[in-house]
Amino acid sequence: MNQSASVFIDAILQAVETVPDATLVDLRVGQFWIVINTSIGCGMASAMRSEAHLHGARPIEDAGRLHLRNPAELATLMRSTSGPEAGVGMAAANALLGSTVEGLSETKAIDILCERGNRKKIAMIGHFPFAEKLREHCDQLWIFERGLNRREGDYSGEAMDQLLPQADVVAVTATTLLNKTLPTVLASVNPNAFLMMLGPSTPLTPALFRFGFDVLCGTVIEDPVAILRAVEQGAVTKQITGVRRVSLWGNRGI
Repeated sequence: MNQSASVFIDAILQAVETVPDATLVDLRVGQFWIVINTSIGCGMASAMRSEAHLHGARPIEDAGRLHLRNPAELATLMRSTSGPEAGVGMAAANALLGSTVEGLSETKAIDILCERGNRKKIAMIGHFPFAEKLREHCDQLWIFERGLNRREGDYSGEAMDQLLPQADVVAVTATTLLNKTLPTVLASVNPNAFLMMLGPSTPLTPALFRFGFDVLCGTVIEDPVAILRAVEQGAVTKQITGVRRVSLWGNRGI
């Protein structure tokens, strides 16, 4: 793993170490999402599906035996350079961290962005479905995306060095933690910009505020049975029920 990328993972895992011991109840790896249910909470993360499946590849090295590990052990898979394997680790970490975090707000990411980005320049790392609604409120919206989710008008990573420093508000998808691109993104962000991490994979832990984030917008799972069923049947985000969209604010963001 890139040394700079490991700093973020280390911070999350250190937070996981402070959580009470938990046992694994269920683990599902769906086409789009991974869900891990534990004795103290349930968490999810992107499955980081690949554009090309190489015959003979093993995206999750210990698949078929993961149920023999406890949630804290599974969380260490976040260090993996394999996207799906790192997703298992993130889901486990989110299951543990979400069970103990305090001070959550019911404010959704889109509402925060519309307010903080009103008539301002916004950069969004990852193409979220509410992008067009957001355009109605901001002065400029730059969307950076790669791979399957890229749409017409989206920018590639090569444009970050030029555009990110100009953004007043920067919204970063949590999958940058999984694909280890977060250090590259943050290197170009203006220190005075309002910085947000968002998406169901977002770890709800104050540990990330030390890296300049003002608010974390993630998901709390209230109905593990419903989400486990949906994920194993190939549900995308809009098809998932039994969750709450929440935010965790740092002192700088309030």
